[in-house]
This record gives sequence, C-alpha cells and structure tokens, in this order.
Amino acid sequence: MPFQTQKNMKKIQLFLSFSFFCIATISFAQDEVNVGDSTAIDVIKSQEFYNSGIEYFNSKDYNNAIIYFDSALTLIPNNQKAYFNRGSAKYQLKDYNNAIVDFSKSIELSPDSSEAYYLRGRSYQEQNKTEESLKDYDNAIRVNNKNAQAYYYRGGYFFLDGKYAEAIKDYTSAIKNKPGYAYAYNDRGSAKRQIKDLTGAIKDYKKAILIDKNLSFTYNNLGSALRNNKQYDEAITNYNKAIKIKTDYYIAYNNRGMAKFDKKDYAGAAKDYSKAIQLKSSYAYAYNNRAAVKYQLKDYKGSVADCSKAIIIDDSYAAAYLNRGIAREMLREQDKACEDWNKAASLGLKNGKSFAQQSCN
Repeated sequence: MPFQTQKNMKKIQLFLSFSFFCIATISFAQDEVNVGDSTAIDVIKSQEFYNSGIEYFNSKDYNNAIIYFDSALTLIPNNQKAYFNRGSAKYQLKDYNNAIVDFSKSIELSPDSSEAYYLRGRSYQEQNKTEESLKDYDNAIRVNNKNAQAYYYRGGYFFLDGKYAEAIKDYTSAIKNKPGYAYAYNDRGSAKRQIKDLTGAIKDYKKAILIDKNLSFTYNNLGSALRNNKQYDEAITNYNKAIKIKTDYYIAYNNRGMAKFDKKDYAGAAKDYSKAIQLKSSYAYAYNNRAAVKYQLKDYKGSVADCSKAIIIDDSYAAAYLNRGIAREMLREQDKACEDWNKAASLGLKNGKSFAQQSCN
C-alpha cells in the first residue's frame, strides 16, 4: 500500500504572501481647502500644523503626526488631506477603527480619492471585514483603474476564495500598473500553481526574484513549483536559497525534505524533517513526512510513533491516521490498522475507506 506523504494530500498548504503596505512618503501641498469663516491667520496656522504633521509622519513619529493633524483640523475642519493623512497615521498605529472614521470623512469631502478607499479597505481587511473591504477595493479601482495595490489585495481575496482566474487577472493588472511589483508576481505564480500551470508559475516566481532577491518565501514557492514539475535538483537549490535568507524557515526545510524524499534520498529527507521539527515542535506535517521516511527504511515502530505525534498535534489529520494504519499493518496490528483507516475515512479521506474495505472485516 502506498504511504501517503504530504505531497499526496488533497489539502494543499498554501503560501500566499500578502505584503504589508507601507504608506509612501506623503507631502501634499495645501491648495483648494474650504476655509469657511476662518481667518487668514487660521489658514496660515493650520497650514503650519499640517506641514508639521507631514514631517512627523515621514519620520514615522505617528503619534505626534496625529497631534498636529488634529490641530490643523481644529482650525480648518474641511481639510480633506489632513483627514487622509491622520487616517494614514492611525492605520500605521493599527488603530483601524479610528482610521476608518478619518478615511470615511476624507471620502465624504473628496469622493474621487482612490487612496482613501484603498486604505479604508485595508483597515477593514485587518479587521476581517471582507465584504466592506472588497467594496472599498472595488471603489478604489473604479475611481482610479491604475491603483496597483487595490488590484493586488482584491486578487488576494479571490485567491483565498479559490477564484484563481479572477486572482490572476487582478495580479496581472497590479503588475501592469506597477511593473516592479515582486509580491504580485509571486502571488500570481501561486495562483498559476493552483491551476497546474507550473510553467507559468515558475516564470512568475523567477521574475519576482529578479526584482527582489531577498524574498525567502518566493524561493520556497519556486522550489515547490519545480518539485511538482519533477525538477528536484533545481528545487533543492531554491530551498537552499530560502533557508540561507531565513535560517529558521521550517517550511522550507520540510519542503526540501520532500524533494529529497522524491529523489529517494531518505537520509537527507529525514534530516530536513527533523530540522523542521526542531524549529517548530508543533509542525504536524513534518512528523507525518518523517514517518514516511521511516516506513521506507522499514522502521515501522518509528513510523507509528511519528504519525502518533502528528495526531497529538492535530487530531483531525486524516493522512496521519491513514499512514499510521499502514505502518501498523506491517507490524501485524491489523485491528489497530483498521481502526486508523476507519478514522481517516470518517475525516473524509477516500483512501481510508478503500483500505478499510480491502483489508478489514
């Protein structure tokens, strides 16, 4: 009976790499502000407060930036740019509720502010308010169809929802409007991987690395695409690069172990799985994968032990039950093997049902 490694599992671990948006240096000049009944002195003083707020913002002193934007708005309440920048400072401080209030006021004063829609969308996203976030990304794009960030994050929602064609379309729009967008290339590559376009995925990952050679997760993703394409040596080379950049990258160690396993380098695979476990003791996948190595080496007791550890970490890990049953069968523990296969079947794994039907009463 074939031992099921992580590669064979229906559930695919995704490595979507959402980038954290850093607001670019913002230094709007005050121009057509509605001063209402304010005096010329108020206007001048408000401008001084606003400019000081911009200086503090650009130096990443967001608390002081907010204080000065507050003062500017006290004198000139309809300063849309002060609302936008104060909201941006609150966003940087992860004060998303109050950031949303400021971005909403900015939009009220200037309905064609694509960036205000976008950043309000990001604030909603940080609060896991998907519907509101998506609506804002739609509006950001409606107002400005060149807003690369809005396309990128909307594409991320499509990706997570399994709408890979729509995700690819949005990532492509992001790249079109921001040609050096390494994250968009990476994530488009991941979407292409999901539709089995390995050639396209490999091309996108390589483009992302060409733009930014420090993206450890992209080397890891490229390695996985190459491994799926049976280019094991090149896959291992890229996992090596991922680990060199991020020495505690337990996922890359696990994946490099899988490539070595596919090459039948069981000793090398076991070493990588053990390193992944050392770095993250609760990493059930690595225990299950190391169990597969031990099975190949006819260490059936060791295989059962590793599967059991994976199950302790995740008692709904169907593949670990299946694999423990296979190892137990080799130890002539048929009743326990059948128990494990039936458990795997109850968790939705078809192979569990098949094994139980073939080997159990």
